[in-house]
Amino acid sequence: MLVNGPVAGRIVETEAYLSKGDPAAHAWRGRTKRTEVLFGPPGYAYVFRTRQHCCLNVVAEDGDVPGCVLVRAVAPIVGIDVMRKRRGGLPDTLLTNGPAKLCQAFDIDMRHYGVDLCGGEGLHVDQGPVGDAPNVTTGPRIGVGAAKNAPLRYYVTDDPFVSRRE
Repeated sequence: MLVNGPVAGRIVETEAYLSKGDPAAHAWRGRTKRTEVLFGPPGYAYVFRTRQHCCLNVVAEDGDVPGCVLVRAVAPIVGIDVMRKRRGGLPDTLLTNGPAKLCQAFDIDMRHYGVDLCGGEGLHVDQGPVGDAPNVTTGPRIGVGAAKNAPLRYYVTDDPFVSRRE
């Protein structure tokens, strides 16, 4: 579950960005001011701006290994009215079905860069209810030019909140 104040949702789609040999990864060319958090411990937020929108990644490797996971989509669970207001009254299936959309619905922006997502307060990731493991589909990443065919996108099969079908 992704949680931020009055809103929460089940993560239903992600994309991995590898620490080595992945030209689509922001840290591929090395450490910069922008990518500094990626070289720290896992569990922290790497938020970046694309055009006028923000996207949320979770640092996934330890030490000087800058791997991360982009949170691409969530299924809204709590605070859906708040998400609707933040997203301009769109249909529920369009509130959080993309990385920039979910950041807008969850009010995630550059002030969340470097936040400890395991801290349990403010913006954080929580285990949520435990149930049956969903069917997960693996496919190529979306919206990248380099290494776009790498099978590093993972999404809950047939979930209506996934950003795109293959």
